[in-house]
Amino acid sequence: MEIYRSPQSKKQAEKPRAIYYSRGKLIAGVVIWVVATLGFGALTVRALPVSNIWIAVALITLASAWMLFNCIRALGKLDSPVLLIGRDGIRFPDGVLIAWGDMEENVYLDQSYMGLPVIKMVQIKTTLAKPRVKKMRVSALAMDSDEYMALCDSYSQGGGAPAAR
Repeated sequence: MEIYRSPQSKKQAEKPRAIYYSRGKLIAGVVIWVVATLGFGALTVRALPVSNIWIAVALITLASAWMLFNCIRALGKLDSPVLLIGRDGIRFPDGVLIAWGDMEENVYLDQSYMGLPVIKMVQIKTTLAKPRVKKMRVSALAMDSDEYMALCDSYSQGGGAPAAR
């Protein structure tokens, strides 16, 4: 049984849904990675005269500085959508559009170790020659896995966006 929708509501539901970065998650990431970079940087400086362990600690410092850079760069892109989910498929920031019919598998990976989040990623396996697999980290998006999967189910079946809760 179909639920009645006004023509305006139907038109709104057919528009693609833009998914943006979460300002709060990015600011928290900046704070965490500033503290981590400063801490590992201090360990690197203290390990310099002791032994060659400073090389490993310096590599960890560089990795945390890279994560800090990524958080700051994403803060500059708060006004542009990260994902566009619509009737035609999912469009990524690099312009790649994967149509619903070309998807073999659409998974939202949310892995944690002992309660600490390790990675949140969208992974789409396609029937296309290129890309065979499209992956994107989504830990700072303003949506969770349930909302992502509900949007994908709704649009892939032609129903448009589900009602907001």
